[in-house]
Amino acid sequence: MIKFFRHIRKSLIKENKMGKYFKYAIGEIILVVIGILIALSLNNWKNDQDDREEEQILLHNLQQEFTKNLNELHSDHKINLGTLEASHYFLETDLHTKTPKQIDSIIGRLSMYATFDPSIGYINQAISAGKLDLIQSDSLKIHLSRWSGELNDLKEDVIVRREHFLNYLLPVIRRHIPARNSDATQERPDYQRHMQISPITVPDENYAEFITSLEVDGVIYDHYVNQYFVFINEENIDSYIKRVLELLSNELDSNNESTTLNNDKGF
Repeated sequence: MIKFFRHIRKSLIKENKMGKYFKYAIGEIILVVIGILIALSLNNWKNDQDDREEEQILLHNLQQEFTKNLNELHSDHKINLGTLEASHYFLETDLHTKTPKQIDSIIGRLSMYATFDPSIGYINQAISAGKLDLIQSDSLKIHLSRWSGELNDLKEDVIVRREHFLNYLLPVIRRHIPARNSDATQERPDYQRHMQISPITVPDENYAEFITSLEVDGVIYDHYVNQYFVFINEENIDSYIKRVLELLSNELDSNNESTTLNNDKGF
C-alpha cells in the first residue's frame, strides 16, 4: 500500500501536476491522521474493556470480603449483646435472692465478650496497588476509603474494654469469688473447648461480700459502659458494611447491564 501511494506521488511530480500533488499529499496526511485516530480509539476501547473486566473482579472480591465481615460482625454482636444484658442484669437486680451458682453464671456471661476481627486482606491489597481507581462510582470509592477509619473507632473502644477487664474486673472477681466457677457458663459457638474446669466451693459469705461491694458495683458499671460503646460502634459498622454492599451490588448490576447492551449491539 505504501509503494502504491509512493508511485502515485512520483507520477504526479513527473507530469508536473503540482496542484494535484499537493491535494493528494494533503489527502494522504488526512488518511494517516484518521488511521491514527481510529487506532487510538480502538486501543482506548480495548484498555477500557480490560479496566471494566478488572473492575468486575475487584467488585466481586470486595463483595465476598465484606459479606464475610458482615456475618462475622453479626456473630460477635450477638455475643456482645449477651454481655451487655448480663452486666445490666447484675447492676439492676437484687442478687441477694440468687444462689452462688446463679451469680457465677451471671459473671460468666458478663465476662464473655467478643472482638470483631474483620478480613481486610483483599481491600488492603487493592488500596496499596491503586486498584480502587478502577471503580467508576465515586460514592463507593469514598465509602471504601473510610473502612480503616471505621475500624479504628471500634478498635479504640475494644482496647479500653480489654484493659479494664484485665486490670480491674478480673482482679476484683478473684478477690471475692472463684473466677474458675464461670468457666462452665462460657458456652459460645466460636470458642468450643473439649475440656472445662470444674467449679469449687467457697463460703457463701464471699458471694454476699461480692454483691454488696461498692468496688464491684463500680467496676462492673464501668465494664457495662465500655461494652456499650463497643456495641454502638458495632452497630455503626453494621450500617456501614450494609451500605458498602448495597453500592457494590448496584455497581455489579450496572456493569452487567452495560455488558448485556454491548453484546446485543454486537460489540
